[in-house]
Amino acid sequence: MDQKNTIIKRRAMTSENARMVRQRGHDAEKEFACIIGGKTHGSGKKKDVIDKRGDIHSVKSGEKKWQIFLYGYNRLMTDIDFQGSNFLRDCLNCFPSSRDKYLLNKIKFKELLTIAMKNLSKYLNKGQNKIIFFKKAFLNNGEVDYLTIKENHQFHVFDGYEAIEALDNSTTISNSKAKRIGQMDAQKVIFILINKGVTIGEIELRNDSDVHYREIKFWMSREKTLNLLKNKINKIKIKYNNVLVHGRAISKFQEL
Repeated sequence: MDQKNTIIKRRAMTSENARMVRQRGHDAEKEFACIIGGKTHGSGKKKDVIDKRGDIHSVKSGEKKWQIFLYGYNRLMTDIDFQGSNFLRDCLNCFPSSRDKYLLNKIKFKELLTIAMKNLSKYLNKGQNKIIFFKKAFLNNGEVDYLTIKENHQFHVFDGYEAIEALDNSTTISNSKAKRIGQMDAQKVIFILINKGVTIGEIELRNDSDVHYREIKFWMSREKTLNLLKNKINKIKIKYNNVLVHGRAISKFQEL
């Protein structure tokens, strides 16, 4: 077999596993809402729980990786307040509308993707673009007030903007490098912890099935992200039962 034309296949999450992950996320939202006397929000881009003050929490549960977003082309076209979405669309445009056509010549389309991913990396590295991206991805441009993370039986509540400031200040951006024969450089944008060289998140393409084709995904490591936030925002006050509130959130998030 020609190694140059060999692409290493990754094992995608099964539909059943994906369903279980979603259910655990919903269970965490209900548990947090019950503890604080709030309510779950069944719809809305990032609205998971609304507390008694009417403030909004994006609740993350204990998965290995958090899917921050998974967007197709149409979503990126209609989400008008997503600054830089054209660079994400350019990544999707590297692939044909037909997955069958893509499967016939993966190398060709992945070579096109290297250019688009490098352009996306350059864009995010300029000025305030990275934190603007985080603000949209995590907080939907200010719609969300708190990033709330479940760890075992506890919930950590962080002020949303303070959390993304910590992420912005603690990460740098690069493109991925091929690690094995059959892989290609610059197929992803990776977020790396400064001074550690450890990947904490990635922007990548999903082309693994007819259902998930030409979709762009942003994920973050649960453990590494939570550890970073706890280290950078280490002032803590316990409110309610099993709720630890950090940093700026202490004065904002009140027991009612």
